[in-house]
Amino acid sequence: MRDPRVQCGYMKDVAEALSRLGAQGAAVRAADEALFRELEASPRAAWLPVSMNVRWVEAVCRAFGWPAALDFLAARVSEQFGNPLFRSFVEGGIRLFGLNPGALLRLIPRGLAIVFRDCGEWTAVRTSETSMELRGAALPSELAAHPHWVESIGAGAIAMLALCRTSGDVRLAEHDARLGRAVIEVRWRAQKAA
Repeated sequence: MRDPRVQCGYMKDVAEALSRLGAQGAAVRAADEALFRELEASPRAAWLPVSMNVRWVEAVCRAFGWPAALDFLAARVSEQFGNPLFRSFVEGGIRLFGLNPGALLRLIPRGLAIVFRDCGEWTAVRTSETSMELRGAALPSELAAHPHWVESIGAGAIAMLALCRTSGDVRLAEHDARLGRAVIEVRWRAQKAA
């Protein structure tokens, strides 16, 4: 099995966004200064050990506590929708499905595949008109052992709901680190007919 990796360009984009966030950004950087030095020294096109992404989530948790960290992470994902790595992916999804949460949320596993390699298998399963489950399987132990990292996958769902101009709830419904499985439940407000 190959080592789990995260795309450096994505990590650099998120880290660079911290400089625009004043005290909030400084608090995250201060929580793991070595991480940000390592990111700055890494080539943009590289694939980094996924432990760097785990450290990123942990730094945000130390800076803000949980669940406030999840909202902070979701805001960073929303910012990435306008960056080259995700822009065409998101715009293509909107062209195909409009701002339909049930359709766009199904794209999250594909979005994860842009950023992560060998980090488990994620699927999106619609469970009702206004709910979906993001199901993770075969999660490597270095990820499955971190419940906040697992739940942070839901930041993409929060960002997608905001893009669809609706809100909802995201929660870690199941997590089995030993088996490398997780379920993130996503519920959203029904959209009014136009």
